[in-house]
Amino acid sequence: MPRPRFDNLSPEKRERILETAAKAFAADGYEHASMNQILADAGISKGAAYYYFDNKADLYAAAVNHYLQEFLADAVWDFEQITAVSFWPTLLQVYQEQFSQFAERPWVFGLVKSGGPVAAEMLAEGPLAAMWQTLTTLLDNLIRRGQQLGVVRTDLPDDLLMALVMALDETHDRWLLAQLESGNDTAVSTAAERMVNLLQRLLAPA
Repeated sequence: MPRPRFDNLSPEKRERILETAAKAFAADGYEHASMNQILADAGISKGAAYYYFDNKADLYAAAVNHYLQEFLADAVWDFEQITAVSFWPTLLQVYQEQFSQFAERPWVFGLVKSGGPVAAEMLAEGPLAAMWQTLTTLLDNLIRRGQQLGVVRTDLPDDLLMALVMALDETHDRWLLAQLESGNDTAVSTAAERMVNLLQRLLAPA
């Protein structure tokens, strides 16, 4: 994660650096993205960069953390207010907002998917572990609320159910990202409905 002195930069400069890095990682993947090129495109010297970040992995983690925090800022749900009738429409709204943001800034979508093994390690026990825990807790709370309301199955172990949901979400995201990269914008317009339909098929009680 960035050193504290990174926070002393103006918000505009921080955003420019992180957006430039995010676009590079999304386009080239973590392994092939050039730290030197990112710095040049962001308008900062190599010496200045290491004043803020330890290395490329540190910059990648900072970019992912920044944009996931943006997502979480819009994903604070009052689970107690969700009813059996509103459960699936609420989930549909969440996905509609998410995919709308991805359509506007597809490089944010690509960034999160670009890290490969490095990202997996960061999410498991590295600098992104706390953020990942927050995201998985949100999902777990949503599933438990659905079970309380009788709209989500209870016949599978909780950890298996969570793993299935995350695998489905990951698979659909990667498929959708490929569609965006190939110019198939129509895939985004139906993405939320498709995803919620798949989740209903997986999660609804028999």
